[in-house]
Amino acid sequence: MAAELCHQAAKLLNHQKDLLSPEAVADFREAITDLRTIMHSGYDRAKLEQGITNLEQAGSHKLIPYRNPGLRENVEVLLFAVAIAMSIRTFFFQPMGIPTGSMQPTLYGITEGNLDQAEPMPTGINSWVERLLAGVSHYHLVSEGNWQLIRIEPPRKMFLFFNKQRLVFRDLDTNNEVAMDINPPMNSGESMLGQGRALNGVLSDHILNPNRNYTYKPGEDVIKMRRESGDHLLVNRVTFNLRRPKRGEIIVFETKTIDGIKQDLFYIKRLTGMPGDTLAIGDDRHLIVKNDTWPEGERLDASHHPFEYVYSFDVGDQARLARDSQFSGHANQKAFNEYLHQKRERIAILKGVHPSQIGLRYQSIISPLYMDESAEFQVPPNRYVAMGDNTVSSKDSRDWGSLPAQNIFGKASFIYWPFLGQNSRIRPNRFGWAFQ
Repeated sequence: MAAELCHQAAKLLNHQKDLLSPEAVADFREAITDLRTIMHSGYDRAKLEQGITNLEQAGSHKLIPYRNPGLRENVEVLLFAVAIAMSIRTFFFQPMGIPTGSMQPTLYGITEGNLDQAEPMPTGINSWVERLLAGVSHYHLVSEGNWQLIRIEPPRKMFLFFNKQRLVFRDLDTNNEVAMDINPPMNSGESMLGQGRALNGVLSDHILNPNRNYTYKPGEDVIKMRRESGDHLLVNRVTFNLRRPKRGEIIVFETKTIDGIKQDLFYIKRLTGMPGDTLAIGDDRHLIVKNDTWPEGERLDASHHPFEYVYSFDVGDQARLARDSQFSGHANQKAFNEYLHQKRERIAILKGVHPSQIGLRYQSIISPLYMDESAEFQVPPNRYVAMGDNTVSSKDSRDWGSLPAQNIFGKASFIYWPFLGQNSRIRPNRFGWAFQ
């Protein structure tokens, strides 16, 4: 008790010494010194209690009382905690959420999909557990009559933190309008359901029955979808202050000063090219590296750490075409064109039409710097090349070239959410050190 009292008394004296008279400061400092002398002179309870009493009396007479001391102390503790948290975030570990699928299935971004009519929807406590611990949310809206969707209004805020979106139907039996509110799935501030008039607006694939002019019978699903949140991880900001990045590491970098890319964003990719490298991407989706160590060129494969997963697609069998959100190497433009052709054929078979009638919402040229295996790219000094693991859905160095070394500020280190697995994904359990 005496030691704690001395500590608090010295702290208060330091706070108020510019407000107190020199005599008050000297008297109070003397009381603190006397108590510390008693503490170090051998245990004597009576003397210790007398020293505590003298210091308390000196404080009550010399110090200026604070208003609302309890509130002041709580605010001080809160500000100190915030300062510590901000320091850790600035200099050591920064949290980051993965919004897109460019690193899937190593790191997952936000994904969504419609559920089958027979697939059950979680309810009650199960729904909350999946949303809070696994990052999986479900959205369901059922028609209560013979309805036709006529418009979807923009999402609106409810109580600052919650979103609502209204779907307006026409009851075909009564010709009345029916409004239904839903908590919409949101991504980057935009509703995944779209908005506008049903027949000429921009609606998503999650609004069912477009082939029937968005008409629904009683009990029929209007929306029945699942949305998986992206991985949330900590970015290690210390390592690259002590050493240079290494090939194959998952890095986080700023996009400022990089031409051909949105500015003032943070991107996360795998570092594939070092300063001075000459790079090419083979038609077999393997990266070929030429440098002083490999003057004849080295074809990276699953034996090169840490590319074991990236090139695991052709281990033990014939290499398949590139696939979205699966480990399938690094695709040049030729491989990407084959992927698009395969996708059109697959959709055409499902819809019973010719592949030329299938339009895809994809950028047609995704790898202008690596059109085929004959194209080579020289990495300038003090610059690096970074590519996504999901190269059929990644805007990376195959398009905009290289990035300055000073833009790299950290490496992915630890996935802290979601805690539970997301069963619809190829790698459901990623909590912790679940990637390389």
